Amino acid sequence: MLKTPPLALPSLTYFHWKSVEGAASFLCNVFNACIHFRKIPPSWKISTTILLPKSGDPNIHSNWRPIALSSTIYKLFTKCLAARLTNWIEKFDVLSPSQKGFTPFDGVIEHNYVLNRALENARKKRKDLCVAFLDISNAFGSLPQSAIIDGLTACGIGPAFVDIIMDIYSGSSTKVLSENGATESINILSGVKQVCPISGILFDICIDPVIREIQGSHSGHSILAFADDICLLAPSVMELQSMLDRINQLFESQKQISK
Repeated sequence: MLKTPPLALPSLTYFHWKSVEGAASFLCNVFNACIHFRKIPPSWKISTTILLPKSGDPNIHSNWRPIALSSTIYKLFTKCLAARLTNWIEKFDVLSPSQKGFTPFDGVIEHNYVLNRALENARKKRKDLCVAFLDISNAFGSLPQSAIIDGLTACGIGPAFVDIIMDIYSGSSTKVLSENGATESINILSGVKQVCPISGILFDICIDPVIREIQGSHSGHSILAFADDICLLAPSVMELQSMLDRINQLFESQKQISK
């Protein structure tokens, strides 16, 4: 049975960065150098992964959530990148409006409102409405890293930003911490890092083509997404099944193309 080990925190905490005089200027210079050279220090690519229990049988590995603990300076840097990327996405409407995950506004309230209105409208007009809720299995961990680069390039991100994201994932590694100690270093070859500040918005970019195709030219809402939590709406069982088949094909083809 897996157990949660004592939490090992990085040696430099956010309190240290706040309390040291001149830290902001130092960080600014370091981050600008990383952006200029389109690379980060190798030490930033090393993380420690802990496993947090989900609900269900703890003896089943899928009922544990991997969380990557990275250095605070790396997380501060990727938070800056995430802010820039999010602002750019908002300015140029890069993501489908059906995607509300990891966006600046509260998309949960909006999606709940849209779904409730659709259900209410179907009841009033005595029309069929079929709904399916999907939670993509291991969505963040199974995403091919080449799909991240392809997604950034396809949506028009400049080469400098693409290069630095590519370097962040190139040669990254982690050690998994358990009750028996840490494992040997493991190369991270797929997926985005859980709780990394930029992971969520990168995931949104990667699955945006899937969401847009499912929505298609429908005048109403046919898909509501909050990152990897997806709700499909269709006027019939047959159409809903067709959407389910298509979304499965799209995710599978994305994995195959990016291998």
